Amino acid sequence: MCIVGQLYGLTGCGVNLIADGAGFTSRHGGRGIYTHPPVDASLQRALVEAVGPDAVLQGGSVLAPATADGVSDVLRIAEERHLPVRLTSDAGEAVATPDGGAVLSLARLAVLSVDASNGVARAEAGVTIAALAAALADAGLAVPGLGAGSGSSEHVGGLIARGGVPRRSLTGIEAVLTGGDQIQFGGAVLKDVVGYDIASLLLGSRGRLAAIIAVHLRLIPAAAAVEVAEPAGAREVGELTGVFDPEGILVGG
Repeated sequence: MCIVGQLYGLTGCGVNLIADGAGFTSRHGGRGIYTHPPVDASLQRALVEAVGPDAVLQGGSVLAPATADGVSDVLRIAEERHLPVRLTSDAGEAVATPDGGAVLSLARLAVLSVDASNGVARAEAGVTIAALAAALADAGLAVPGLGAGSGSSEHVGGLIARGGVPRRSLTGIEAVLTGGDQIQFGGAVLKDVVGYDIASLLLGSRGRLAAIIAVHLRLIPAAAAVEVAEPAGAREVGELTGVFDPEGILVGG
């Protein structure tokens, strides 16, 4: 796990972001070009060995690891084999499989914890908004900016991918890069972190930069009348895809 807290990047995590006033550059030298190999028997065997047969579904077209390490293994193999991957926090069967690739479902990552004393909740990507809302209601708490626009059957991963909350509602984010490295920005302590704002980059990135496996959400009393910003919304990630995903394996949508 790489803990992000330095202005100049994710050193040692497979990505090196450099803020130089003229944009972003990658130590990998820019974005690669992928081909579209089939999920053949050899690749299926490699995936089964890495994450187990229960996580390799529909002939390898749907991959559903149950742990963050499993997500790391899938993305590492995908990059090594140039396998296009579409991320989802749903079960995966209803999501269109990319040409020659696979759907990576984060639905089995569904751990939720509420730390009322610190005013923070940690929710993995597969937690539904209904489950999050119920847990917070029991504690008399709420996430600022999480309103009626979020369907109860939606998952936290999808919520963050489409930018469904304001940036200030996030105190931390955990993700897996395409090479398989796990990164964490911020965390469970409610404070502003000095460093590169990875959460802002991933919020609303629509699954084009990394697999968001968990978020840490700021909590307020449910009855509190506070002014909050509009949700961040989805956005174009542009040249950042070349930094986070130099081999171009992540397929948005």
